[in-house]
Amino acid sequence: MNELRKYESFKSVSEMDKYVVKVLEVLELTELDRSLLRLLAGHSCKFIGVSFLKVQTMANKLGVSYKSAQRSLKRLKELEVIKRVRTLRVVSGGFGASITIISPNGLTQRKQTEKPTPEPAQEHSKQKETFLFKAFFKDLKNLRQPEPTIDNKIDYTYLTEWVPKEFIQVVKPFVNAEGAFSLWGKVHMSSKKYAPSVQDILEPAIRAFKASVLAYKSRRIKKSFGAYFWGTLCGVFSVEQRKFIGSNICYWMEEIDH
Repeated sequence: MNELRKYESFKSVSEMDKYVVKVLEVLELTELDRSLLRLLAGHSCKFIGVSFLKVQTMANKLGVSYKSAQRSLKRLKELEVIKRVRTLRVVSGGFGASITIISPNGLTQRKQTEKPTPEPAQEHSKQKETFLFKAFFKDLKNLRQPEPTIDNKIDYTYLTEWVPKEFIQVVKPFVNAEGAFSLWGKVHMSSKKYAPSVQDILEPAIRAFKASVLAYKSRRIKKSFGAYFWGTLCGVFSVEQRKFIGSNICYWMEEIDH
């Protein structure tokens, strides 16, 4: 196994995490590509930057077909974000399993072929600035309206049974009740997928929202706020899951020593 250390592409897990976050900010990736990159990073800690996941395992964990996972891997390879390497069997000889390496040169080697489109000047208004979360309303299409012909708007009193009040207080200045409901739905989906062992999801969720707001204010969000928030959640919860696993391993080792 020590032979595989030569494939390590980062000096620490923290360095790898920072690089992955930067890739998600800079590159125009599909939602599947972003999820796959997060998944690879979460399984690249023993040999930092190197994942042993098989393509079928990736597909199963992401809930997509084998071909979809293959296409996503191909896109990340073309962007030079990852490399696929066929290993060699040292003892028995011949080819071994393929590994996926997160490449730290993906951003520096990427050709800048498109000039950024200048953003239109924003008009000053006395009203509070709000976000237009078009993607959020897609999540609400299954809500049953008492009267389809009546435009009933949901206020924050409808959320008390579903969304923690601390989360509502943080997001309330920026989104309406429907947006807050959708945001918390993203928190639940991301935590179940990337941090199934973590019980306290409120604090990481608030941290991810504040980071996304800062990125929005800094004009670093190229697509929708909802997509950026989802990517930030995936990163935060992936780190929380690794912390949980690491702390439990230390606990088990102490128990064995005693």
